[in-house]
Amino acid sequence: MHNRKLEEGIGGVMGISMNDLTAQKKLEKVNLIKRIITMVFGVGSVVMFFLPYAQFVFKDTKYVTSGLDLLIASGFRVETGTTSALIGIPVLIRIAVIAGAVFALAGTVLIFFKRPVLSGLSFIISAITPLVVLISTASIQSDVTALNISHVTVGYMVPFIYVLVAGLVCAVLSLSTQGVEKLARAIFLTFACVSIAAVLTITVYIFSAGIPAMAEIGVFKFLFGTTWDASTNQFGILPLILASICGTVGAIIIGVPIGILTAVFLTEIARPRVAKIIHPAIELLAGIPSVVYGFFGMLVIVPAIRAMFPGQTIGDSLLAAIIILAIMVIPTIVNVTENALRAVPKSYREASLGLGATPIRTIFKVTIPAARSGILSGVILGVGRAIGETMAVIMVAGNVANMPTLLGTTRFLTTGIAMEMSYASGLHRQALFAIGLVLYYDCKYLLHNYFKERSESECQVMLRLYLQIQHRIRNLINRNRYIRKKDILLISY
Repeated sequence: MHNRKLEEGIGGVMGISMNDLTAQKKLEKVNLIKRIITMVFGVGSVVMFFLPYAQFVFKDTKYVTSGLDLLIASGFRVETGTTSALIGIPVLIRIAVIAGAVFALAGTVLIFFKRPVLSGLSFIISAITPLVVLISTASIQSDVTALNISHVTVGYMVPFIYVLVAGLVCAVLSLSTQGVEKLARAIFLTFACVSIAAVLTITVYIFSAGIPAMAEIGVFKFLFGTTWDASTNQFGILPLILASICGTVGAIIIGVPIGILTAVFLTEIARPRVAKIIHPAIELLAGIPSVVYGFFGMLVIVPAIRAMFPGQTIGDSLLAAIIILAIMVIPTIVNVTENALRAVPKSYREASLGLGATPIRTIFKVTIPAARSGILSGVILGVGRAIGETMAVIMVAGNVANMPTLLGTTRFLTTGIAMEMSYASGLHRQALFAIGLVLYYDCKYLLHNYFKERSESECQVMLRLYLQIQHRIRNLINRNRYIRKKDILLISY
């Protein structure tokens, strides 16, 4: 009897092992098929580099180009009847087409050596390159505009679409050769890398487009010049920089106190019924499009300013822009600050109230300092919203590149780009990209200060609060000798 049970147990174990082995062999066959398909598609993406990639039509001149042509050609020769001109190929297009082939080849080699994660990442980068080419063709339009040609038509052929689709398919197939857990990790890693690549692409493009203008105009002349006139090639952006700074600072001066105090009211003071009414209204403000704010400014704020200061302003002014921006940043500051205040433990409030502090004193001495990091996040997001706003500012600021005065018309950095990019060409277009480079640097500086400020850990903040509470306890001991020491220690903790 015992031997029979032993034999059945051994048979069951062997059956399970055989099933696992069969499943494993089947999985290996499936993965082998996936790798073969991936390598075939990857080689196809490399071959597409040498086939007709895109078609460029300049009025009556047509070019059908391969990826190799876009890489090695000096440009497009365009005949305009009386003149003949050479349209240069943007550097980013050259980089993109070669990157599409190189990363497709790298993905093929990596999947052959069973490196699915790196292979998937390579194929994703290869798939992105046609989109980069698509975006970069906008640079050709500026050169075409200078030749009095209305536009350039770009048609994309099968290889262009193939590289995009095949890259995504190969990435999915290569990543799917792993287990579910590894696949999930690979997907997360891939999307993280795509995000980083997007930032790097934007950075490279802005620098490559903006630095030549700064070099030609001169950095000092560009940053500190007071005249912006495209007709005479005078590109000084000091009025735009000062207007953006003044508008942002003014909006923050008005919006930050209102936003923080509103958040304090909703979290610490307001009754639930009142909070349920106010909170959705603030969230509604966050969802209103910028153009609606602009219409409100045009119809309400601008006439009000004109009526308050008759003969001194036309209404379109820096003051109107400041008011609009202040209204726009309030919802962001309120929402982030409210979440930060709700995250403060109740024990901090209870300890402060137990030591004899009033509710208002507790709010300003304990709750707000404890939520300082979150409040700072809301302020930073508000600054980003203010400095990057375009549409609403266009509609209320007047859009004249004057040195900023509170009641005078002015132009921000963002509005300068938005208003002139559609028809700009040559040095003018490059100068607009240089403005974008200045905005990029401002945002980078802002984020640097933000993370520098956040380098102070929450533990340090809590430690300071704890020391403050201990200091208050000592003062209580001095004033109230009858309080037992163990009760004081209990309160302190």
